[in-house]
This record gives sequence, structure tokens and C-alpha cells, in this order.
Amino acid sequence: MSWDFETDPAYQRELDWAEEFVRREVEPLEFVLGSPFDFGNPKREQLLGPLQARVKERGLWACHLRPELGGSGYGQVKLALLNEILGRSVFAPTVFGCQAPDSGNAEILAHFGTATQKTQYLRPLLDNQIVSCFAMTEPQGGADPQVFTTRAVRDGDRWLLEGEKWFASNARYAAFFLVVAVTDGYIGLTEWSLINPDAVTGTLRR
Repeated sequence: MSWDFETDPAYQRELDWAEEFVRREVEPLEFVLGSPFDFGNPKREQLLGPLQARVKERGLWACHLRPELGGSGYGQVKLALLNEILGRSVFAPTVFGCQAPDSGNAEILAHFGTATQKTQYLRPLLDNQIVSCFAMTEPQGGADPQVFTTRAVRDGDRWLLEGEKWFASNARYAAFFLVVAVTDGYIGLTEWSLINPDAVTGTLRR
């Protein structure tokens, strides 16, 4: 398989539009807004909402997702070319609906979430009405699952989690956490747990 390094002319026009749009409309947001994930900032929706609407009209919203989830289903080459533009701006991924860790968390929910979880969390996440947290790293071994000590134990129809996570992306803003934990006592055997922050007993340090 080879690629001749020439972009489809129709898609190149979309890339040219995105480059101009990000440079003129999105990059200046960094001077007037704090975090793109802070829904407590009243200026966030006022400034981001109209830009997100223009991206959706252009058909460039959440391009990593399948069409049934509201995206364009672009392959890796097209995504790479677009992300090369978006990656230079703090707010561009949010304006284009592909911000981490929400993009990956949405795909996990789409594949493995229950109907209730998809209604409560997936659709608002895809619409950027909420943000999520990815909790993997632990103090004793970073992101190596072979040394994780956070455990998930089955208790009836729920899971009980016990452990410590560090550098959990967007923990202060998140409507839910996706937590990687050890199950059944086997090191290296892990599971994804969806957690409502209100159900967490412990300390959140910022």
C-alpha cells in the first residue's frame, strides 16, 4: 500500500478552510478564555457555541466518529491532515468536537456502554455538553497496567473501586470518570469502569 502524498482536491479545500478558521477565529480564544473544559465560565458557551455550529455546518464535527454517532468516519490519513492543523491551538479540538480524553472515552462508551450510560453520558459528551475524565496513571508505576493496585471488586449489581489515581485528565470538570482497574486479583487483567464523581469517597487534589 502506498500514498502519493497528494490530497484529494475536495478535502484539501476543507483543510484550507480549517487552517484559516483556526488561525483567525479559534486561536484568539486563548487570550480571553481559560480552560476549554471549564463549563463554569459563562463566556465559554457564548464564544465556543457559534464556532462549533460553523464546524458542524461544514461537516467537520467529530470526524473521528462514525456517521451514526454524528461524525464523518474519516480514516487515519484524513484525520492526520486535519489534526496537524488543530493541534496548534488549545481550543481547536473542542471547537471541532475531537478533544481528548473525550474523543477516546466516547468511542469506548459507544462500543461497550449500556443503553442507560449512552443516554446519560454518551450523547451529551458527543454534543460537548459535558466533559469526561480518563483515570489510568498511578503513583507507583505510571501508566503500566502490570503494576496497578487500584482494584475493582464485584458487589452485587455494581463494582466497588479502591485505589489512587494521579494525573487524571479533566477530573475537576468531569461529569464522569473512566477508570482502569485490576479485577479478580490478577495483575495485568484490567477493566474500564464508568464512575459518577458524586459517588466517589476520597480526596480530589488539584
